[in-house]
Amino acid sequence: MKKEKQLKDIYDDFLEFLIRKLVQYEDSQMIASTMIAQALRLYKSTLNDKEYREMMNTVVKTSRSIKPFVIKTLH
Repeated sequence: MKKEKQLKDIYDDFLEFLIRKLVQYEDSQMIASTMIAQALRLYKSTLNDKEYREMMNTVVKTSRSIKPFVIKTLH
């Protein structure tokens, strides 16, 4: 249960950071490419070659299930 809370906290912190950067720079592709580059470097630094390839294959296989952000606006 502790790991689940930590994961949720990290997710929420990064989402808050992401929103601040989107407001600041307004270029979602630049922000996304920077985030994915940093994430891949972190994986490359902590996984061995086989684990890294397996993780990348998992990303590709599950990419169709990734949902876009739903942006709610007030009218």
